Amino acid sequence: MSLRAAPGLLRWSLLVALLGAGLGLGLFALETERLLSAGVVGVGIDVEGPYAALMTAIRPLLPGLLVRVAAAYAVAGAVLALVAGVLVRAWGRTGWGWVVPHWLVLLALLAWDRAIARPALFDDVPLLRPVLGWLVDHGEPWHPRAVAGLWLTLHLGMLAWRSRQHRRTLGMAVGAAAAVGLLAAWGARPPASRGRHSLVILIGVDAFRPDRLRALGGTGAVAPHLDRFLEQGATLFTRAYTPIAQTEPAWRSMLTARWPHRTGVRYSLTAESRWHQAPTFPRRFADAGWRTVFATDCSRFHAEGPDSGFATRLQPPRGAVNFLLEKLRYRAVGLFADNRLGAAWLPEFIDNRALAGIHDPMGYAERLSARLVEEANQGPTLFAFHATAAHFPGDPVHPFYRRFVSASEPLERRLRMHFFPVVPGAAGGAGSWSRAGAEGLYDELLAQADAQVGRLLEALRRAGRYDDALIVLLSDHGESFHADRPELAGATSVHGARLSEEENRVLLAVKPPKGVSAPARVDALVRLVDVGPTLLALSGLPPLPGEVDGVSLAPLLRGEPFEPPPLYAETGFTHVSPEVFDPQHWPGAPRSFDAYRIRQDGVVEVDASVHDAMVREKDRGAFDGRRWLVDRPRADGSVQRTCVGDCADAAVLSSWLDAVLTRAP
Repeated sequence: MSLRAAPGLLRWSLLVALLGAGLGLGLFALETERLLSAGVVGVGIDVEGPYAALMTAIRPLLPGLLVRVAAAYAVAGAVLALVAGVLVRAWGRTGWGWVVPHWLVLLALLAWDRAIARPALFDDVPLLRPVLGWLVDHGEPWHPRAVAGLWLTLHLGMLAWRSRQHRRTLGMAVGAAAAVGLLAAWGARPPASRGRHSLVILIGVDAFRPDRLRALGGTGAVAPHLDRFLEQGATLFTRAYTPIAQTEPAWRSMLTARWPHRTGVRYSLTAESRWHQAPTFPRRFADAGWRTVFATDCSRFHAEGPDSGFATRLQPPRGAVNFLLEKLRYRAVGLFADNRLGAAWLPEFIDNRALAGIHDPMGYAERLSARLVEEANQGPTLFAFHATAAHFPGDPVHPFYRRFVSASEPLERRLRMHFFPVVPGAAGGAGSWSRAGAEGLYDELLAQADAQVGRLLEALRRAGRYDDALIVLLSDHGESFHADRPELAGATSVHGARLSEEENRVLLAVKPPKGVSAPARVDALVRLVDVGPTLLALSGLPPLPGEVDGVSLAPLLRGEPFEPPPLYAETGFTHVSPEVFDPQHWPGAPRSFDAYRIRQDGVVEVDASVHDAMVREKDRGAFDGRRWLVDRPRADGSVQRTCVGDCADAAVLSSWLDAVLTRAP
């Protein structure tokens, strides 16, 4: 190509890019029209009552959000068009009529690849369901990539055949592509360690039941990375329990080392005005000069604010806008923007677990791994990550969606959690499925979260920071599949509805820094509220001020005899009425949208008029490893204390529970 021809080529490339941007914006317009016609962004729905507040909070944010989405479509369309233009010129063509078909082929190849990687991106498109079903059963990531490679090879071969000049151009293009690939690979590596600052890592795996661990009877197929962590020097606490089996109140209890009734956070979406402000262990680390970071891929029912003590909080937007984002299913965002640039431009889409199919959990884990090592290089760091794969929308990605759920199950059940309310007198009827299917999907999602944790741990190993880090793995609660209620087989799983082994027993494992010996397992009863005092003690920092309920487990990690106090626990507020499990239970609080309110800033909270009813509904109990004592509110207004287990000598535990219930915040 001569220099004289260069201006013409640049002008043609610019026109092609503009054509592609127009095609991208056309795709955006089509998707927007579909969303508007479906009434999911406030058109065609009743906006009276609570919805009025919802729309008031969302409306000012919507224009800027849509402009950024449209820009992503335009840029992606332009890039695809430029690639299509290069392929067209390989045949000596310059007409726009040749560019558009190539653009569409590239778009189809990209959609094919993403449909295998994250099929929930297209699972609500009726026209694609037959094809999607085949891909879920038989598709492999290499299929679209092999076709794309053959297609590109054909074009490059034609370019090489046409002239020597083009062969030189081809060589330059291949060399440039190789250089870009090497730079990209180098940029993807986590930053190298520049020091040996103290490093404490707290990883929570949402809803992880410890019976999925190989060490506690699991098959080893669900959580291989967690199993490896335990086998390489970590201490497993085999009898760890949460005081409340719901995420936000469980984390608040853990951060403050106080029982839920002393934190004021009694269920998810408790109004912040009812929180009892208390010191947190992240604040203790921050006051000592540590960097404190919290990250999560879902903030619907667990968002950390400034009072958590984490100075840096990496989380999706909280409140009404997050519920809107779930409805803004701009599928091409999942095609084009599931990368570092897209995450920087549209983080509320790409790094948001609530967006089924659009969110790429493995890409998110890679980006978070790089951030973890980067933070650790800056100074002493406390880094907490909450992995939420086992939460709604519950869409497993490749290769996890083929592991545990039978291929005979309906496609919609295999690709997402489905909500089927459990009400008094309910049985596993229409809308439910088998318990094996429900647990299989749960295990696939846990395997996905386990893979995310594996990415973080592997990044630490590559950076040389794994051995010297203090690492804690935990779960906030378990999950109940109603094993004791055959008539509910396959109904929606639940946590926080009852005090039980299924819901309250959690994962807790600690890996001390290299050179510190610790037992492989500890069988003493421990509580989630003990995590903070333990981390502070192991890091040489002062304990939390005031009267706390948690104790340091450092003596157990040193192999010393030590018996922590009993567990206090209470139920949360769930979609399940307590009457389902206990017909004489007080009927409880209302379960409707009217139970919540939207603040002016868009945050969703429990309405003040419903709060007291939710608290009154709670079961409260104590567990000492031998017996459960539980206070259950009855329909006649009384409270019945029951004992399950070895109840011959329950007086001491009963007195302890009475003392806890009267303890002030």
